[in-house]
Amino acid sequence: MLLKDLLHIPSLKNARVAAGQEGLNRRVSTVNMMDAPDIIHYLKPDELLLTTAYAMKDQPESLDKLVAHMAESGCAGLAIKTKRFLEEIPESVIEEANRLEFPILELSLDYSLGEVLNGTLSRILENRTGELSYALDTHHTFFNLILNGEGISEIVDKLAELIASPVVILSSRAELISLSSAQKPPIPLLNQFIAQWQSFAQPVEAGVYPIGTAAGGTQYAMIQPIPTYQRQGYIIAFVKEKEENKLYSLALEQAANVMGFELLKSQAVKDRARRFKIEFFTELVQGEIATEQEIIHRGKQHGLYPADQMICVICGRDSDETEQEPAKDHGAVERKAREIDNLYHGLAKHYAKLSPESVLFTLKDKFIALIPSKELFGSAAEGKLKLGQQLLAIADKLTASQEHTLSFGISSPITKLADIPSAYKQALDAYRLGRSHNKQKFVQYYHTKELMDLLKLIPSDDLKEFVADTFEAWSGIDEGEQREWHRTLKVFYDTHCHIGETAKQLYIHRNTVLYRLNRIEQLTGAHVRNSADSLRIRMALMIKELIS
Repeated sequence: MLLKDLLHIPSLKNARVAAGQEGLNRRVSTVNMMDAPDIIHYLKPDELLLTTAYAMKDQPESLDKLVAHMAESGCAGLAIKTKRFLEEIPESVIEEANRLEFPILELSLDYSLGEVLNGTLSRILENRTGELSYALDTHHTFFNLILNGEGISEIVDKLAELIASPVVILSSRAELISLSSAQKPPIPLLNQFIAQWQSFAQPVEAGVYPIGTAAGGTQYAMIQPIPTYQRQGYIIAFVKEKEENKLYSLALEQAANVMGFELLKSQAVKDRARRFKIEFFTELVQGEIATEQEIIHRGKQHGLYPADQMICVICGRDSDETEQEPAKDHGAVERKAREIDNLYHGLAKHYAKLSPESVLFTLKDKFIALIPSKELFGSAAEGKLKLGQQLLAIADKLTASQEHTLSFGISSPITKLADIPSAYKQALDAYRLGRSHNKQKFVQYYHTKELMDLLKLIPSDDLKEFVADTFEAWSGIDEGEQREWHRTLKVFYDTHCHIGETAKQLYIHRNTVLYRLNRIEQLTGAHVRNSADSLRIRMALMIKELIS
C-alpha cells in the first residue's frame, strides 16, 4: 500500500510529515524498527523504518547518510520519534530529504514504537489480504466468462467496467485486437498512443506511461503484458492518474492471465492452419499436385484462386544469406523466430494492399507470395519499375527498426495455376542471380540467362580448373607476353577472326596480329582458328575475366 494511505491508521494519524512531502506515493510492503547503527546494511526496498534515533544521538549528522542510503535503496520512508534521544530533526536532514523527495515522519508521543509497528504491519496485512481476495474474485469473474463460452471482447468489457476506464488489447506489433464497447477511448488518443508505441522499449514492461493530453488533462496508459509464448499482446487501460492503482493493476494482471490462455488457444488454431497452408504450397511449388482442378479445389481453402495473370515473388533477408552458421543460443533462435513471424504478418498486410487476392506462405527462411499482377503492370517496363519501387518501399517500412534488409526475386507472369511450380523456379533463379552478384536490398526480375549467368552457377573451383587446363601449355611463357596474347585473342574473337579489324582495335599492324597468332600456335600447340580450340580458348578467357 502507499505511505500516504498508511498515515490514516490511528498510530500514525497525528504524525507530522517533516520532509519529502512529494514522496508520499512510495509503496510500503514492510516495516522495520532501528535499534542498532548498522541497520544501513539490512535495509530493503519499500521498507518503512521506525526509530528513536538512539543509535545516532551522539552523531546526529549520520542521519544525513542514512536518509541518502534509504532513498538510494528504494525505502518507503523514515519515521522518527523525537523528544526522547533526539530533540528535533536536524535542518540538514530535512533539506536532504526534500531534495531526494524522501518522506520523513515525526511521530507523535501518543503511541510507542511497538504500537506504531504493530498498527502499520496489521494494516499492511489487511490490505494485502484484501488485494489477494480481490485478485481471486476478479480471476474467477474472468475465468467464468471463458467457461460460459465468452471471448476476449467480453473480458475487455468486464475489465473496463471493473476499473471504470477504457481498455484496448494490442498485439506486439501495435495492431488493435479488441477494445471495450461501453467505455471507448477517444479515437485521437488511441491513434496517438499507437503512433507512440514504437518509442517504447520492446518488449514493454508493466507500468503506467504518459501518452499526452486530452479532454480533462494529461492522459496515461496502464500497460499489462499478456503472458503468451513469443507472440505477446498487451492490455492497455487509459487512465488519468499518474500513480499506479494497485487494485486496477491486480484486475489487469488477472485479465491478462485469463486472456493468455485464450490467445494461446486461438494462436494454436492459427498455427495449425498455417502449417497446413505451408504443406499445401510446398507440394504445389515442388510440382507434386498433378492437375489444375486439384490445385483449385485445395487452393481455395488457403485463399488461392485462378487469376488472369499472376507472378511469384520470393523475399529473403539479406542477413540470412551471410550467416556463417545457424544460431544455437535459445534466445537468439527465439528472437529470429519472432522477427520472421513479424515480417510474415507485415508482408501479408502490404501485399494485400497491392492486391487483395495475394497469397503469402513461407518455405524454409523465404517468404513466397503469389500476386495477381494484371492490375500491377501497365506497360511491362513501367509496371516492373513501379512494382520494384513498391517492394523496396515495403522493405524499408518493415525493417526500419532492424539491422536486416530484404531482397526480392520475381518470376515472369503466368496465366494458369498449374504453372506455379515454374513461376516459383523462375523467382528463385532471379533471387539467386541477385545473390550471385553480391547484391543486397535488390529487386531482381527473371530473364533468360546469358552465358555469364550460367557460368556463375558453376562452382568456382571447377571454373578455375577449366582455365588452368586450357592455358596449361602457356605456363612457360613470360607473363607480360601472356597478357598480350589474351588481349589479342579476345579482340580477335570479338571481331569474328577478322585480322584487319583486330589490328585496327589494337592500334597495331595486321602483320603484328598474324605474328602473335602464329607464335601462339607454335608455342602452345593450339589452333586459334580451329572451331573447337577457339571455343575453348574463348570460354577460358570469359571465365578468367569472371573469376578475377
